[in-house]
Amino acid sequence: MRWILLLGLAASCSASAQQTNPVAIADGPAVTFRHAVDVAWQRSADGHAADARRDEADARRDAAASWMPEPPSLTLSQRNDRFHRNDGMREVEAELEVPLWMPGTRAAAAALADAEGGALEADLTLARLKLAGEVREAVWSLRLAQNDLEANRRRVAETEALAADVQRRVAAGDLARIDANSAQGAVQQARAAQAEAQTRLLREQRLYTALTGLSQPPADQEADAAAAELDNHPGLIGKRRAAELARARLHQASTATRDAPELILGVTRERGDSAERYANTTTIGVRIPFGTDARNRPQISAANAQLIAAEATAAIEREHLLAGLDAARDELEQTRRVEAFAVERARLAADTRQLLAKSFSLGQIDLPSRLRAENEHFDAELALSRARLEAGRAASRLQQAYGLLP
Repeated sequence: MRWILLLGLAASCSASAQQTNPVAIADGPAVTFRHAVDVAWQRSADGHAADARRDEADARRDAAASWMPEPPSLTLSQRNDRFHRNDGMREVEAELEVPLWMPGTRAAAAALADAEGGALEADLTLARLKLAGEVREAVWSLRLAQNDLEANRRRVAETEALAADVQRRVAAGDLARIDANSAQGAVQQARAAQAEAQTRLLREQRLYTALTGLSQPPADQEADAAAAELDNHPGLIGKRRAAELARARLHQASTATRDAPELILGVTRERGDSAERYANTTTIGVRIPFGTDARNRPQISAANAQLIAAEATAAIEREHLLAGLDAARDELEQTRRVEAFAVERARLAADTRQLLAKSFSLGQIDLPSRLRAENEHFDAELALSRARLEAGRAASRLQQAYGLLP
């Protein structure tokens, strides 16, 4: 009975073959892929935290540029004999401890801060690219769902018109009553298919809106991706930045082999008893901590392990990206071949349908023969509209594989 269900759409499917973007766009400014990605980024967790994370990176750079590796500390103390002899002995001491950079550690800290900033920007760019991929998939899923709904709406209208025509011919005695029943059954099944398509569209619409906050899908098409250098892919750049960050951490761990020394400046004001005058003394000293294997070896080993893992990950990521790029190119070529085959199939089906429709009107063929031709024509036209949408989605996936944002 499938040929009966598809009858109604056959008369109007030729128009759908000319459509490359069947998604209905509401009145108002047209939404583009770029705008949809921008709005989705603003709504995402990474987008919300991007400025705060950049502020953190700037603060690390400022800290590395400071003339002290850590904040200074102040110690105040007082001694007296009030609870013992109470002869008036008093001593007040103030001591300021100022951490100092070791040779080379300040430059290493600055290099580490710069590497952290570069890794952050690479992470944000990669997160935006991944979000762009989600938006692209959501848009094309929505367009396919809209295409199916529009096709089923035409199918319902055409099956209703056919049912009315068959009923008139049954009343005139040209067709049997069983033909009228079949036509009415086709109407009910077409309406059920339309309800299912409407449900799928609502689901895709909700998913798209939840992702972007927009009710309108993009109206534009993404052009074919121009050949781009894979080395500029955000995924590969992110792995390289991670390796640079691990290398900077290893350099810092190898340079800062001990805690920062401290310059100690002290002032003491004291007297032995109440009869004496206060005497002031000044203290200048340096605290030099020592570095041992117990402190340095774990840090250097951990940093070296991170560097080895980061470099290996970068090499693996390049292979994965190359494989994904080749797959995206093959997919685009395949969808275009399918589209070319669908165009020829639709042309042949339209010609056959026209010939058999005329024969049926002259009474030269029966209703099942005509319905088979209508069914084939509908299938061909629907396959063509879907093939064009799939080719558009493949073009977007190729853009994604190249690491290009809309």
